[in-house]
Order: sequence, then structure tokens, then C-alpha cells
Amino acid sequence: MLALTLLTVFVSLCHAFVPAKTWQNANIERAIDLQRAYVAERWSIEVKNIDSIPNSEYYLAIPHQLWDRLSVFSVYSENSQSVLPTELLEEATTSDNGNTLVNYIKVTLPPVAPKSTYKITVTLSITDIIEPLPRELKMTDEQTLLLQTTKTAVSAYDTKSYSLKLINVVEATEIDQIHGQAIEDEGNVKNNALTYEFQDVAPFTLKPLHLIYKHNLPLPRINNLQRGIWVSHWGATVQFVEDYQLTNQAAKLDSGFARAEFMKNKNTRQSHALLALQLQLEPEAEDIFFTDLVGNVSTSKPLGQSLYIKPRFPVFGGWHYNFTVGWTTPLSNYLKDLGDGEYTISVPFLNGPPDVAYDHVDLSIYLPEGSEVLDVACPIGYETISEDYELSYFDLGNGHTKVTISFDNMVDQVGKFEILIKYKYGFKEWMTKPLNIAKYVFVALISYLALSKIDIALKAKK
Repeated sequence: MLALTLLTVFVSLCHAFVPAKTWQNANIERAIDLQRAYVAERWSIEVKNIDSIPNSEYYLAIPHQLWDRLSVFSVYSENSQSVLPTELLEEATTSDNGNTLVNYIKVTLPPVAPKSTYKITVTLSITDIIEPLPRELKMTDEQTLLLQTTKTAVSAYDTKSYSLKLINVVEATEIDQIHGQAIEDEGNVKNNALTYEFQDVAPFTLKPLHLIYKHNLPLPRINNLQRGIWVSHWGATVQFVEDYQLTNQAAKLDSGFARAEFMKNKNTRQSHALLALQLQLEPEAEDIFFTDLVGNVSTSKPLGQSLYIKPRFPVFGGWHYNFTVGWTTPLSNYLKDLGDGEYTISVPFLNGPPDVAYDHVDLSIYLPEGSEVLDVACPIGYETISEDYELSYFDLGNGHTKVTISFDNMVDQVGKFEILIKYKYGFKEWMTKPLNIAKYVFVALISYLALSKIDIALKAKK
């Protein structure tokens, strides 16, 4: 469980790295969407240059308790809607007892003149700050979740006006951190949103927020995804094969599973059990399959560019389900011929279900045998990247050229990004496989013909 220490720390208690007081947050509007299985935040920040010279470096503070749980983020200008350059800094601000208070994302703005303002929008996806509470319940009980975050914006600058809006909230109760008892909160509920407002917030002011809210839906989590993309020039196809290890992180059953009770209630109320998944298919997908550890699963249905799959059993909290899906699409949808035997292929990062977080993803692109990788472009940060070979059908040499990119702590929102690989695959390499196959077939036929001429019959001596 993520524990946020209740304290209010001001800049006078901090040392190590502290940004210069060149900015003031004229207004911060922070929205947290609680509809997902992870937390999605959107910040609208109006910054004012209070220095006597133009400035362009703004330091966005992230509470240290959330830093390691930050999956993806983006910062762009509200004025031009363009993405702004960012950098994750190693420097951090610490409290007087040596504990890290905040970490920083450095945002590079266009030069802002003194006394002028500039608006930026920040999106954050944060995992592992919500959990079921209570941890166990009956099959028909409604599930509630505990959100643990900060109520205030822990900024390095003075904040004139600040508001926090928690959206898609039906019922919510703020609780005491230590005793877990409900307390009178400072928020107002309106139109399924809980809003907090503050004025004149000092730098590094941290107020924890512990909120219990109703969320009677499953919390799917992909523990491991092995995503393979096989490129075939001879077949003019791209085959996608995905191996999923999934867990429902919802509340566990306190007394075991009762099928009769489940069947009686499954059509009359929402359930925190995972009953079905929707996956995104690529255009013109065919040869679609869905299997698990037992074998082929017939409860799947492609509809448009979506594949709806139903596990063999309802996946309740703490239960696991491993399965494999795959399909084939035309190569022309992804490949670009640059001439002189050089190609680029652009493939999507994910095709998985919406509203899920991924602990680990291995994305492997299998290029034709004999390919030479020239460059790899990935728009998001990765853990490792490697190049290897893997033997497949009719591979007679080293095998397919395999490029593997590994990621940790991802969310479904990065699925729209694409991985670009530039490689060389000339006419010689293109003809190698059929010529080798023809050579072995020819040798086999000649051997058969030669052997057929040998008389191996047993005859009695005269």
C-alpha cells in the first residue's frame, strides 16, 4: 500500500536542489479521472514569469511517493497545442530530515517575458495508487477502492489559485490516514465530481488525500505481455501473436466461488469479476484465433476493428488468466519501400484491451531471414533493446532477424504510438530462401532417384 506521510513542508525546510523563484503559478486546474483501473490526471497550469528577465525553464514537481509509479506523461502548450520538450531530472528536493520530497520534470517553454503568462497542459498516468478496500468481500457485495494521492499541487513555486476535481465519482468518502475513519472533507460534490479549491498555496505544501469511492468493476492488470510481430515479404503479410498473463486486481472473494449464486446475479448487477475483454484489431485482419492453456477458445467474436473475447471462467479478484490471441494483416499497411533494398516498417505499440496497466511488455519484431537492421525509432522510453535471431519455418540459416524492445510500467494509452524500424533486405536475401529450398528439394529428388536404381532385393545364390 502506498503510504503518504501527513506533513506540510515549506521551502525553508528543504535543501539539495530547489528551483529558482522565477515563476508563479497564477492558476492550476487539476483533474483526476477515477473511472479507470489506474489514475489518469490532467493539469492545466497558467505560469507567470515574476523575474526581471525572460525565462524558459519551468520545473514541474512530482511528489516522490508518486514518482516511481509514474507510467507516461506529456506536456504541451495550450497556446499552440504543440508538444513541449521535457527532461526527467536526477536532482530532487529533500526535507530537513533527508527524505526526498519531490522529483522534477524540466519543461522547456518558449521564452516568456517578465510579467507575462504562459499556459501548459500536463497529462499523467499513474499506477498502483488505488486498491480495493476492504480487500475481501462477498460475490454480490459492491466494491470500493482507496485512492491515495495528494490534495494539493506540490509545486516549487507559489500558487495563487488551485483546484482539484475528481471526476466520475458517484459516492466518495475522505478518511483519516492513521485510523481509517471518515472525516469531514473540504470538497464539494457536483455532477459526479468532487472538487477542492485552495488559494495562496505556499511552495512544497503537501496535503495527502485518502479517498474511498465506489467502483464495482474489475481491475485488469497485464503482468506480462509477449507481443510478436512476424514480417513476411514472400507472403506479403504481417502476423501478430500476443501472449497475455492477466490478473484481476479487484477485491478477492472471502468465501470462495459459488457458481449457482454467480449465475443468478450475473445479468442483474454489475460485477467486479472480469467476464470479457475487448481488443483492438488491425485493419483487414483475418485468420483470427484465441487460445488459452487448455486449447482453442470458441467464445470470441470479431466486430469491426475490435475482437471481443470471453474467458472460460469469470476472473474474480486475485485470479489469473493466461491466453493468446493472433491475426494476420496485409504487409502493405505497414511497409514503405525506400529503394535499393531498404525498407521501413511502422507497427503499433499495443493492440490490447482498454483501461489496463502493464507490468512488463516484450515487443518483438521478426524481420525476414537475412535482413539487416539499420535503425530503430521508439517514441517512448524503454528498458532494453536487443537484436537476435530466431529460427522459424523453412529458415535454413541464422533465422529471422529479431528486434526486441522491453518496457515496464506501461498503460493502454501508449498503444496509439508506433515503432519504426528501418532495415535492408535486398534481392539476394529475398531469393536466398526459395533457392535453398529448391536446392534441398533437388538433392532429395536426385537421392531418391539414385536409391531407386539400387537393387536391394535378397536373392538366393545359384
